[in-house]
Amino acid sequence: MICSPSGSRAWASVVLVVTLIGSACSQAQASASSPLGRATFYGAGDGFTLNDGSCACHKQDLESNWLNSRCESGFCFDYIGSPRPNPGSGMVAAINTAGLNNTDECGTCYAVSCVNGPTRGLPGSEFQDSGCISDKSITVMITDSCPCDHANPDNKKWCCGDTTHLDLSYMAFGLIANHSKGVVDIKFEKLASCEASERGVNTQTCDKLQKYHAVYQAADVCRAVFGASVSLLFAGFVLIYLITAIWQRTYHHRHEAVHEHLCDC
Repeated sequence: MICSPSGSRAWASVVLVVTLIGSACSQAQASASSPLGRATFYGAGDGFTLNDGSCACHKQDLESNWLNSRCESGFCFDYIGSPRPNPGSGMVAAINTAGLNNTDECGTCYAVSCVNGPTRGLPGSEFQDSGCISDKSITVMITDSCPCDHANPDNKKWCCGDTTHLDLSYMAFGLIANHSKGVVDIKFEKLASCEASERGVNTQTCDKLQKYHAVYQAADVCRAVFGASVSLLFAGFVLIYLITAIWQRTYHHRHEAVHEHLCDC
C-alpha cells in the first residue's frame, strides 16, 4: 500500500496529538504523586534564629547556659551560612513534629515548590489571594523542628499534623512566595540525598563533638573560676573598704573625745 502525502501528514498529526496527551498525562501523574503540604518562614525579624535549631551541634540552654549536643542523625550543624549569615540566609527548613519532639530527619532534603491549595489561592481556601511568585522547585535541608506544643502560638496553628508543614528559612521562602503573605501551600518531595554545603549548611560529625564539648566545658570552667575570682576580689575590696571606714570613724570619734577632754582640763 502506498500512502499519499496527505495521509502521511494525517498520521503525523495523530502521533503528535497522542504524544502530547501522553506527556500531559505523565506530568499530571507526576504532579499528583507529589504530596501537598504547607510552608511558612522564620529566621529574620521574628526573634528566631536558624543557628539554634534542634539539629544544631550546640544548642543554647538558657537555664544552665550550657551548649548541648543535638546529634540525632549521626551529624549535626555548626551554623547556617558561611562564614556567618545574614538573618534568615541558608536553604534550610524546620519540619513539624508531634508534641515537643525533635525531628529525626536532620540532614534530610526536600524539593519544594509553591502552589495554590486549601490554605491559599483557590476558591474556598482559607485565604483567597495567591502567595506564589514562582512555580520553580527549590531544595532545602531539614536543620530544625517545628513542634506542635512549642510555646510559640503559631506552632499550634501550623505544626500540629494536619499536613506536612515546612517552616522555611526567610531566604528559601522568598524564592517561591511573597513574604507578606506569610503562609502558602506547597508540593514537596523527599530527596534521596543532597549536599549540606550546597544549602549553605556547615556540618560536624558526632564523633568530633567530644572535642567541642571539652573546649566548651573548659571555657565554662574558666568562666566560672574567673567569675568566682572576680566576685571574691570585689567582696574583698568591699570588706576592706568597710573595715577602713569603720576604723577611720572610730579613730575620729576617739580623737574628738581626747581633744574635748584636753580642752576641759
